[in-house]
Amino acid sequence: MLELARFLDSPGRRLPIDLMLPGGTLGPDDVRRVESVRVLGEAFAQHGMLFVQATLEAKVVQPCARCLEPVTTELSIVEEIEIPIAPTAESVDMTPDVLRLVLSSHDPIVICRPDCRGLCPVCGADLNAEPNHTCLKDDDRTTLKDLLT
Repeated sequence: MLELARFLDSPGRRLPIDLMLPGGTLGPDDVRRVESVRVLGEAFAQHGMLFVQATLEAKVVQPCARCLEPVTTELSIVEEIEIPIAPTAESVDMTPDVLRLVLSSHDPIVICRPDCRGLCPVCGADLNAEPNHTCLKDDDRTTLKDLLT
């Protein structure tokens, strides 16, 4: 939460901000998670709006597109955010806006390492952990590939 008193007392004046916001996801079905976000920059209030110009530093954790192991990516982006201020508000929650900006600027498909072998299309075994894995397809058995098609 960003307390508004100092911004509302000096409308139009740019004031420094340095916040740590909690992380989260955009919804229950989102496999990406943002860890805490640092917001470092300046902001000012004017005409019922809070204008923020800041660097957003965050860590995004999401599954590898090949093997599903968690991959952590650090990012730093410069953004401008406009947040409406309710007439009686004493603070604003920037978290939803910041999470949307971070996740929209981040690559949704990441690979844990360039030589990631992924999962066996028959049984789903991690081929990185079992490099000599071989699977004999059993005609009566449902496979991972069958479930995905």
